[in-house]
Amino acid sequence: MEETCKFPGGKDVVVVRKQDIIDCIYDNITDREVALAIVQQCEIDAIFFLRQGRWAGIPFLGNIRANPIKKLEKSKERQELINTAFNTLTKEEYCLFRKELAHDERKRLKANSFYKWRLASAVRNNNELYKKIVKEKGEAYANIRFSFRPSVVQTRNYGQDSDN
Repeated sequence: MEETCKFPGGKDVVVVRKQDIIDCIYDNITDREVALAIVQQCEIDAIFFLRQGRWAGIPFLGNIRANPIKKLEKSKERQELINTAFNTLTKEEYCLFRKELAHDERKRLKANSFYKWRLASAVRNNNELYKKIVKEKGEAYANIRFSFRPSVVQTRNYGQDSDN
């Protein structure tokens, strides 16, 4: 049974469950086994991509991904830090600590996203040079060099004494 939920922005969103899809397959498709196999394969693919931390596209439904901040909180090191803070801090301090931890992680993810965007833009504009540097000195060196390339300004007469 499909439900329509109202979101704060005033948009109506139709929520479709797996059982609704299966019922629709039984009603409208003659080759049910193939359709159910497709649905099961979509589920398997989505799980595979989500476990790798990638986006998972589900046909006619949309894209989903795991929240990277929640994923990081489940790591062993982060759990130890959170447990230590829970045992040593007061309730108010602990709440502030968790908010600050999430805020710092969002900032780090945003900076990392900007770095990737800037690197991709520099590589796209200088693809042959990037491939040449990767072949000669390695990918890590090329990534560092090209991530700073847009911010470096070359001056005329570089390395030469000026008369002025």
